[in-house]
Amino acid sequence: MKKLTSLFLIILQICFIYPRFTEASESLPANETVKRHIVFFNEEVDESTIEQVGGKVIYKYDMINAASVELSPNQKQELKQSPKVKEVANDNTVEVSGQIAPWGHQNINLAKKNPANLSGKGIKIAILDSGVDTSHPDLKVNGGTCVLNLLYDSNLCKNSYSDGNGHGTHVAGIIAAKDNDIGIVGVAPNAEIYAIKALDAEGNGTTTTVMAGLKWAIENNMDIINMSLTTTKEDLGIKALIDKAYEKGILIVAAAGNSGNNAGNTDTVQYPAKFSNVIAVSAVNRNNVRIPTSSTGNTVELAAPGFEIYSTYPTNLASSGYAYLTGTSMAAPFVTGMAALYKEKYPTYSNIQIRKLLQENALDLGVPGKDPLYGYGLVQVDNVSTIDNDSVIKYQTNASGVINLNLEAVLETTGSYNLYRNGQLILKNGFAAAVTDYGTKGKIVYSVVPLINGIEKNDQALSLEVTLSSPYFIDLSNQHWYSRYLVYLNFKDVLKGYEDGAMKPDQQVTRAEAVAMLGRAKGLDGTMRPTKFKDVAPQSFASGYIQSAVDQGILTGFTDGTFKPDEPVTRAEMAIMLVKAYNLPKGAESVFKDVTESMAGYQEIHSLAQAAITQGYADGTFRPHEKMLRSTYAVFLAKADHESFR
Repeated sequence: MKKLTSLFLIILQICFIYPRFTEASESLPANETVKRHIVFFNEEVDESTIEQVGGKVIYKYDMINAASVELSPNQKQELKQSPKVKEVANDNTVEVSGQIAPWGHQNINLAKKNPANLSGKGIKIAILDSGVDTSHPDLKVNGGTCVLNLLYDSNLCKNSYSDGNGHGTHVAGIIAAKDNDIGIVGVAPNAEIYAIKALDAEGNGTTTTVMAGLKWAIENNMDIINMSLTTTKEDLGIKALIDKAYEKGILIVAAAGNSGNNAGNTDTVQYPAKFSNVIAVSAVNRNNVRIPTSSTGNTVELAAPGFEIYSTYPTNLASSGYAYLTGTSMAAPFVTGMAALYKEKYPTYSNIQIRKLLQENALDLGVPGKDPLYGYGLVQVDNVSTIDNDSVIKYQTNASGVINLNLEAVLETTGSYNLYRNGQLILKNGFAAAVTDYGTKGKIVYSVVPLINGIEKNDQALSLEVTLSSPYFIDLSNQHWYSRYLVYLNFKDVLKGYEDGAMKPDQQVTRAEAVAMLGRAKGLDGTMRPTKFKDVAPQSFASGYIQSAVDQGILTGFTDGTFKPDEPVTRAEMAIMLVKAYNLPKGAESVFKDVTESMAGYQEIHSLAQAAITQGYADGTFRPHEKMLRSTYAVFLAKADHESFR
């Protein structure tokens, strides 16, 4: 008992020694002026720009055009002047959401889950924390990574992602402690947990480590990310990757923070929980009353048990292998575990649908309705009965990846429906009895949700799993959101694969390739021949399509008589070609904040929006100068070519 008490004193110090977040550079030697920053580029990361000012690239985040960089104050100022740089942000510190020092399943009604055998099986959960004790007898860790080597001490990852603090192991037990004869059982004991060690033995990390952890979770196709860590700062780098994860379909759950007061009358929710794409979780006691330290605010979404929670703990830190801890750090994993049960029960649901169902099923606490203390209320199991309805929807497939769905059974009970593919909405307010889709080798799960007065009836949803044996591309799967568009264009002989069996969706599209694909889609004459452009040789694979596009008034080239066939095509150039080729009508104006009237492609970009071919980015931009990939160009071309994709 004495040894355990000593342990808790150490944990309290973690909470109070670091009452606020400091810049990561404060841990550097006093005579060192170089600091870590997150540099955002307008387009792809340009390492030469950083090297020109004398900076050092530590880590790249290509998916958001950003990098962790070491810079002196002068180098920072010089870099900010570069036209290629969008913003230079600080590399802030993060730490575990404070804990103190056990109970939980009856309050979330776990015994009444339906079906009773739900266990989170097959659901991949990333625990972005201080690591997890890989040798703990009550835990099974499926994998993970340590990103602490991105800090200033390369030895921090010497024990891989094993936990040197205790916090991450405690969180892991709440989520997925084994259903065995020892210790405790987690909310989702058969969920696959992955340890991302982004916080050190003192419970501290930085923007860089959290961003690297999020990047790993995205690249390794996690279903849920648990973030029982907090910072007071609205960190742009962390937000960008959270948005990217959410966009990919990952559900993110985070501790609201432990900065509340007794009255609960101030907005004290911390980041990342405060971001809109994150479920912010507050903590309650055994009587379902908010604990005084639990942060409050309008962004609190759900409440969960967080007072004296008994869970797993590293055996080298507590000989029993278990400990009691208190805080929103303990509440968040209850929601994460519950989300895993929902995802197992409704495998076709998107992260947005799972989130909505968690809100709808929550037990309302406090004042009626959503409030700053409990959000929608205490997280609860879903006890709605489900039936096996895979045989209700009929379908046919062929070797080219064409899938014909027969939805007559759905229309017998409703006039319209929403159709989801692997959790992603692909048809809104549909009413056709037959729908055609496209896929590559592998599995696709469809969910058809009836609409009653425009409202989804999730309890009446019908599901279907389709398995295709062909076509096969080594770098394309049905989990890629753009795959259906690429397979459609391949089926139409518009988009060709490579000899090695690759589709290369992440490769940039040249202007020549873009015109050739468009020419095939429109049935233009592709016979190789001389063109009006001095830099397009008659023997070029795209020469015939380029000249045909000129003859059709689809393109004109540059004033110097060139076409620049080997340069990547931009989103603005793509818009101009598609609108002219498909004769799309004039669109509304002022849709995107970065598209001005003086810009080439202004009208065509808005025509694409009017035709429901694009909605732009979530931040209200279109990014007209962004270079296109084979994947993104295929999406636009397929939508222009076939209205069913819009």
